[in-house]
Amino acid sequence: MWLDNASEVDILFYEPYADVIADIVCNKTYNPLTIGVFGVWGAGKSTLLNLVQQKVDEKTGKSKKTICFTINAWTFEGYEDAKIALMEALLRELKENKSVPEKVKEGVIGLLKRVDYFKLATKAISVGAPIVASAVTMNPIPALMSAPVTVETIGKGVASVADNIKTMHDDYLKDSEESVVSSVRKFKEEFAKTLSDDEIDNVIVLIDDLDRCQPDSIIETLEAIKLFLSVPKMSFIVAADENVIQYAIRKKYPPVGNYAVNLDREYIEKIIQLPIYIPELSTKDIENYLLFLVVQEYCSSDNFNKFLSDVKESGLIISDNVIDSQTIKESASKYIDEDVRGEFENNITVISGIKSIVAGNLKGNPRQTKRFLNTYVTKKKLAELYYGKDSLNIKILAKLLVLQKLDSDLFIQLNEWNKRFTTENEDFKKMKLEVLSDDGEQGNYKSWSTPTIIKWLQCEPQDLEKTNLDKYFYLTRESLKKSEVDISSLSGAAKDILERIGNATQGLIRGIIEDFEKLSATDQAGVFSVLLPKIAKGEIKLYITREIFVSFEAYREKLCEALERVNEKIQVGGISSLKAMRNVDETKIDNLLDVWLRTNTIDQKTVDIIKGRK
Repeated sequence: MWLDNASEVDILFYEPYADVIADIVCNKTYNPLTIGVFGVWGAGKSTLLNLVQQKVDEKTGKSKKTICFTINAWTFEGYEDAKIALMEALLRELKENKSVPEKVKEGVIGLLKRVDYFKLATKAISVGAPIVASAVTMNPIPALMSAPVTVETIGKGVASVADNIKTMHDDYLKDSEESVVSSVRKFKEEFAKTLSDDEIDNVIVLIDDLDRCQPDSIIETLEAIKLFLSVPKMSFIVAADENVIQYAIRKKYPPVGNYAVNLDREYIEKIIQLPIYIPELSTKDIENYLLFLVVQEYCSSDNFNKFLSDVKESGLIISDNVIDSQTIKESASKYIDEDVRGEFENNITVISGIKSIVAGNLKGNPRQTKRFLNTYVTKKKLAELYYGKDSLNIKILAKLLVLQKLDSDLFIQLNEWNKRFTTENEDFKKMKLEVLSDDGEQGNYKSWSTPTIIKWLQCEPQDLEKTNLDKYFYLTRESLKKSEVDISSLSGAAKDILERIGNATQGLIRGIIEDFEKLSATDQAGVFSVLLPKIAKGEIKLYITREIFVSFEAYREKLCEALERVNEKIQVGGISSLKAMRNVDETKIDNLLDVWLRTNTIDQKTVDIIKGRK
């Protein structure tokens, strides 16, 4: 199995990125600096941060003057104030780090006390007037009255609260010039003074999983970096999905009226001085990655690293061609134990047969790739437990899992056809003959006629209609029950686009679609999973569908299939939208118009106008 966490091994070959980032943060002339490592969910950002830390250690020789550590922003999620939580976590890392000089630690201890005062101030805001009144009057009773106490603890409570209130009064309220702004300034000055020690060159903080946090926590973490912690000798590397950060900013600072400004981008630019984008892996990269993961499953850690070194030295990674199964077998053979070599070669053959099809659906995402392989391995083991070893054809199992990944609706349809299996699956056979015929007729099988599904039909084993698939579908029975789209599983960025589409006007829709196009492929698919059923029900205005149709060529077939199911009569107001859609894809819209004519969704006169005959 492949664990869904940051890898210590560079299977994604991100080492060049890690080298560049490490060179920058190790250069003392560049700090204070905040680098943004941006990539979609599952792109390997955490793995890259691990590599950066390794590279920093290599370049500095683990010098005590360079301190590098990771803070997981997601751990702050339960705190009232993520800003204070980050500051405290960073200071405690410095306090507990053996490389930090004692003189610096003394300053850190003082700063931790100031953070405690910030906590008290935050508590005052949440509790309200009693704490503030206590601080102003130097009387702890109002503060105590705001919280339940027992007879046994009231004496200690009075003393404790009184001490804290006095400290808060002395440090924050006794001077009329003291304010939140000056508190920030004083903390920053003290922090800079603490790090000015000659025995420290650089403090590098890697912040991971920021995009897992709630919008408020994301903003507070970024503000803590900018307002409190951005001082000489400090470098931050923040790993996140930029779309999620932009969504958080728009939630925190929504646009006023029709005033259009890219506040989310400007905000990020103020915080992040150097953005570095991790590109989505190409289809070729994902195909190779699938094979590398199989090799990893049958190697020791040391042998797998040696195998990857061989691959790098051979130039296979930068080759334009996908690595074939035979090359992988030959390259890995000396690192695979003899007793598992047969099983390894069998799995490599199976994955090689489907990798080109499934890779396109994995959207360049390493995490999705791991999940697909884990599903395959799990189902394969279940098959052995249910039916015995070698009782099922694992090539058929793999092929069905690919269809499930490509299109769950077609997977369900194949199961329904399989229920009528006699000597063969006649429904599937009829569909395959029609879809793969040379006459181009699609009939009732348009969903099976997409290039990806045709490629799936042609991959081995091709004679699927000759096998009763009951046992295979039993292993995947949890996927055979159709359910509504789980909106909660969508990312914040995808939900934001859906919300904006729901409130769109003709004047705003173009800008919304432009932001829609900037989403990751995974997020786009999530948005379409919600939109397509709504389009079929006539719940989406045609001018919105028009903009989506024009901008998303890959989804035009599915959009037309959804539009075919519309029951409402097409009105004159939709003519301009349909003309615009026909201008970018005449064939698909003409086919749609033919369907509408047969179902009386549109009249011939309107069709003639759309086609320019009148």
